[in-house]
Amino acid sequence: MSAVKTNKQFSPQRKKTQRRYGRSFRLRRILVVGVCLSVCVFFLWAYFHAAALISQGLSKLEMTVAHMGFILEDVIVEGRIRTNKTQILKAANLSRGKSILSIDLNAVKATLERVPWVNAVSVERRFPDTLFIRISEREPVAIWQNKSQAFLVDRGGQLIEAEDIHKYGGLLHISGEKAPQHVGCLISLLEKFPEIKSRVTTAVHLRSTRWDIRLDGRVDVKLPEKGAEQALAYLLDLEKHHRLREGDILNIDLRILNQTVLRLTPEAAQKKNKTGKDA
Repeated sequence: MSAVKTNKQFSPQRKKTQRRYGRSFRLRRILVVGVCLSVCVFFLWAYFHAAALISQGLSKLEMTVAHMGFILEDVIVEGRIRTNKTQILKAANLSRGKSILSIDLNAVKATLERVPWVNAVSVERRFPDTLFIRISEREPVAIWQNKSQAFLVDRGGQLIEAEDIHKYGGLLHISGEKAPQHVGCLISLLEKFPEIKSRVTTAVHLRSTRWDIRLDGRVDVKLPEKGAEQALAYLLDLEKHHRLREGDILNIDLRILNQTVLRLTPEAAQKKNKTGKDA
């Protein structure tokens, strides 16, 4: 007779063992999940409880500080010329009666640096009751005409939003997409030639990073991309020795080194042609 093999995998004893193991595993998993949830709940409770205690502590500290006299009574602003003090106080959200220790000096500084005219700020407490603010304002050097809009520009190329821009009509007028970024270099160049700088009314910045300047509102001078300083020195020499300021010149092209192209006014050109024929 052939022996009959018993499949142990499906024996009753093995099935009971598997069921006990399955129940034990599920219980352990439920226990782990429960412990994790309990820990999370505990930490959340501890966090909010600690936050409440800290808040209460800060409130008590502020009350103590106030009783000691360390409350804001005065704000001193130094260095402002065009910036209104009320605008500064409003921007920094400063008002009397606050604890002077509760004021975030870095936040006040960052806020004031966004005020249009302000260039740099320092803020300090002066105990017992004063906040001292020192500002330096932007100095406009030109008016940038961008399509139908006009903006004041400082030497660093920063735009200054101002409602009273008409008060600065005597500044140099510049145009060109990248004119503000390069106006500082132009001003530095012109400062080397005060006689020319005082006569420059407008300047156009072109894509090739060069400038066309207008003298006395009527004579256009094309400066080279490189060697602009030498070109202005040559222009100054021309004016001194060849009487270029008598009103006959319309355009002076200095873009090519050692070569000057002059364009006369129609009247001067007609006069020159007539003189040439008579000769």
